[in-house]
Amino acid sequence: MPPRTDPSAPARDSGARFDFFFYGTLCDADVLEVVLGRTVKTAPATLDSYEAVPVDHGRYPMLQFQRGRMAVGVFCAGLGLVDAARLDFYENDGPAYDARQLPVRDETGAMRPAWVYFSKTPLRRGMGRWDLAEWQRFAKRDYLARVARAMRKVEAKDLEPFVDLWRGRTA
Repeated sequence: MPPRTDPSAPARDSGARFDFFFYGTLCDADVLEVVLGRTVKTAPATLDSYEAVPVDHGRYPMLQFQRGRMAVGVFCAGLGLVDAARLDFYENDGPAYDARQLPVRDETGAMRPAWVYFSKTPLRRGMGRWDLAEWQRFAKRDYLARVARAMRKVEAKDLEPFVDLWRGRTA
């Protein structure tokens, strides 16, 4: 398990809480635990008018606007400032992603605002559909090992730019 940056340090965690919607590899509890450095609770959720589709030459999805469709994923409520910074570190360790706040439908059917990651640059869509269960069967083991190695190396200084970004989103 990667070392956890202390979220209780006053300079780190302002007490702000963020809700997220994940639609790809972060839907996997093991990946999410490695990225955050701890176990968190998630619940099924959907994002209307989007579809999670495979990226060409990649083993991860991107969101594509698609009226009448919905992206299936998970809702993760109440993450702290350091959690959000760790997520940004993870998402920027490949194609650069940016978080936008959108309404997602939680497991009760209620609409709730959540932060959702989108690619900052256009990515080519791959063939077929993104399937988490298929990814877990064929790619998870190697992917999880790579992510664990990368997240073990994370230090507080690596998270600072992301902490500052999320601190600004609370203002």
